[in-house]
Amino acid sequence: MNQFLLLLALFAAPALAAQYANTDLPVYEEVATAARARPAARQLNLRDHHLFRLPAGTEDLHDLTYLSLMRNGLEHWDDRLNGLRRLEILNLQENALRELPAALGDLRRLTRLDLTHNHLKALPPAIGRLRRLTYLHLGLNELDRLPPELARCRRLALLDLSGNQLSRLPADLHRLRRLTHLNLGYNQLREADARWEQLEALTELNLEANRLRTLPAALGRLTGLRSLVLTDNELTELPAALTDLGALELLILADNDLTELPADLTGWRALRTLVLTGNPLRAGEVERIRRALPECRVYP
Repeated sequence: MNQFLLLLALFAAPALAAQYANTDLPVYEEVATAARARPAARQLNLRDHHLFRLPAGTEDLHDLTYLSLMRNGLEHWDDRLNGLRRLEILNLQENALRELPAALGDLRRLTRLDLTHNHLKALPPAIGRLRRLTYLHLGLNELDRLPPELARCRRLALLDLSGNQLSRLPADLHRLRRLTHLNLGYNQLREADARWEQLEALTELNLEANRLRTLPAALGRLTGLRSLVLTDNELTELPAALTDLGALELLILADNDLTELPADLTGWRALRTLVLTGNPLRAGEVERIRRALPECRVYP
């Protein structure tokens, strides 16, 4: 089983939604062309334009709702962005940004912000002013901390923090109760917060490649969870309460230190895929699991 492709599928749909413009409206690919179409020009795609600064005149496109600057050479936030107050989608994926200004918080209509694959080490507290934000992609940066103000973005449905250097998260993360997708993979987390049980809308949780040794029993209260990825941690056991996840369809436990699973697995009635590769399971455990979960594909 190719776990990379599997995980890519889990998060691909919301990620792609944040990249593409509204296909019912024209998308302009040059600032000059968009300027001639004002005020009808709402969408501008400058992806792969080899830009180090925004072209002159971008700041005058006040009616833009969509702007993609994906895969350019931007090392600094361009002040020409500050006046684009009607932006709803801003894609800065795959640039070389190291920091963001407080002015980011003035783009208050943003619903989607993609900062994947930059060199960000921190976020400004002003991000908490983006109260309409629904999708926030911060994967593949160098973040080692997050501002507590992030928890003010109460409309967030997807939060991708994978591939950073986070050893802890804001204490109020559990207040993001509209979250459906939370990706914390490839960080330095040593514990999961029991208060995450309050993330009642959560359907997908990725904690792979951290340093988790235990899980709080409270995670068993995430009754809407359909996908749980715990690959490459240091888990030696699972809390029995985890089998209360009756909606769970996919559970990946590969590359931990598990010798057995909880005794009663009947609560995993929806589970269809269970990955256990790379664990020192005791003799007979795989057979027991398969008998308890006859409808589930078990990969030992």
